Amino acid sequence: MNVDLQVFVVDDDQIILELLSGLLEGECQSEVFLSGEACLKRVAEKKPDIFLLDVNMPVMDGYALCRQLKADWETQDIPILFVSANDDIDTRLLCYEAGGDDFIMKPFSPPELLSKLRVAERILAEKRALHSQAGYAQSTAMSAMTSMGELGVVLQFLSKSFACNTVDELGAAILEAMQQYDLQAAVRLSVGGKVRTISPQGHDLPLEMAVLNHVRDSGRIFQFKSRCVFNYGLVTLMVNNMPVEDTERSGRIRDNAALLAEGADARLRAIEVEQLAQSRRSGIEAALPRVHATLDAVQTNYRRNCLELTQLMIEFQEAQLKSYIHLGLTEQQEEQMTAIANDYMQRMVGAQDKSLLIVGSLEVLAKTLDDLLKVKESN
Repeated sequence: MNVDLQVFVVDDDQIILELLSGLLEGECQSEVFLSGEACLKRVAEKKPDIFLLDVNMPVMDGYALCRQLKADWETQDIPILFVSANDDIDTRLLCYEAGGDDFIMKPFSPPELLSKLRVAERILAEKRALHSQAGYAQSTAMSAMTSMGELGVVLQFLSKSFACNTVDELGAAILEAMQQYDLQAAVRLSVGGKVRTISPQGHDLPLEMAVLNHVRDSGRIFQFKSRCVFNYGLVTLMVNNMPVEDTERSGRIRDNAALLAEGADARLRAIEVEQLAQSRRSGIEAALPRVHATLDAVQTNYRRNCLELTQLMIEFQEAQLKSYIHLGLTEQQEEQMTAIANDYMQRMVGAQDKSLLIVGSLEVLAKTLDDLLKVKESN
């Protein structure tokens, strides 16, 4: 038995108190009381490890004292051993109903008393271990709930980030998430070669931008005093008031802020791609009217050129026939000259047809671009 074990002994018989005090000497620490009232007064100042109570006492008997001790949350788990000269079942039941843990009959032997106290000591140790385990389990559960709640902020941000279509919208979502942790933050976002800094104080503040640019190359996660910087790709997140005094919470925030910065980087890259696609789309939209105008002009010129070429070919044939009269050519020579002329006219018509094919290809290209723009608009 632990010699530091504290035992409060209550009995209205002074001789019994002296006997018990002598038996416990050297085995544990004991204090004796002649009444329940005296014991309660001492309990208000000091809590023992075990109570040893006589059943029959004037004014406040052992049952009443036990019930009062069990009703107090500070003493309800302390083992209580009853001592009585009555060994009938009714006495034992009353002890049990009052909240007692064990019963010793008078007269008792010293080995029996010490054995009962050792059992009570073991019960006390088990109760304290259970309380400690329950406290640890409760603390663990609360920590897990807190962690899940903090992780929920990251999940909520990731969900919201999909609706962010601009750098400013994404920056505002990051700051909102940090505010849910009661943290003050500033963020640097780089997209399309342009840098944007955002904080609750405003956008692109010179000093803030200089600080964020400086810590940009400080590593993935960099902490100095209460400030912590998270660098992920196109994103730099700086938290200005990390709870460094709370190492557990600070560690959780580091993990969650790193996840948040990584998610923000992924969304920022998607925004960059979307902006590039939008820029190209705008370029196509701006160019299409010019393409159609050019096609109209080419078609008009083609038709005009066809008419002019046809007229020239007719005039050439007429002039050729008239020249034969004055040149004095034989019939065979005239046929050769006519064949050569017809061959070149056919080549000219072929070249004109090739021009028509090019115009057709341009028309198909213009229609394809029109259809692509219509598909994007419908999406």
